[in-house]
Amino acid sequence: MNLFRTLGAVALLGLGWAGTSSCLKAPEFPVEPTITFNNLKNIYVPPIVAGATAADTLEFAVDFQDGDGDLGLDADDAKAAPYNAQTGGHNNLATSNNYFIQPFKKINGKFAPFYTPSGFPGEYDGRYPRLETTTDTKPAPLKGTLRYKLRLPLNRTSYSAGDVLRFEISIMDRAFHQSNTVTTTEVTLGP
Repeated sequence: MNLFRTLGAVALLGLGWAGTSSCLKAPEFPVEPTITFNNLKNIYVPPIVAGATAADTLEFAVDFQDGDGDLGLDADDAKAAPYNAQTGGHNNLATSNNYFIQPFKKINGKFAPFYTPSGFPGEYDGRYPRLETTTDTKPAPLKGTLRYKLRLPLNRTSYSAGDVLRFEISIMDRAFHQSNTVTTTEVTLGP
């Protein structure tokens, strides 16, 4: 008799779980990626040998949501059209970049866009790899945290210890939908 009660309870639990799981829906996000600023961490890298230049490695974290999960490019994507174009895209630099970052330097208490002496808008833009939702090919919503590292040499020509920076960041998906732009917190360079 106890065996039948146990089997009955297990069957009811199984049916309840199956009924509940069939009601769960995938989250609905817009097809354009949206991001929110999560974190900015600064890691000072002292000179390894005498005469070498110290540097800071900045680690950015942004949280993202994308309705169809078409985020990131792999090496093969970047070799084929439309992602191999050398012009077009954000800052008219190329369409193989999908992570856009613009530094702002605090000068006399105000932030202004900053470019290195030979720099240009988009000089720090880069690419993040494909972010996959599943192993099948169906579009699916995607949500997570994207991390990106940027190394800045403290060579006094562009950046020096004590400089205060913040950054504007946006991303783009494979359909060329660009996200909103977020602004990071301030970071002071150097030890």
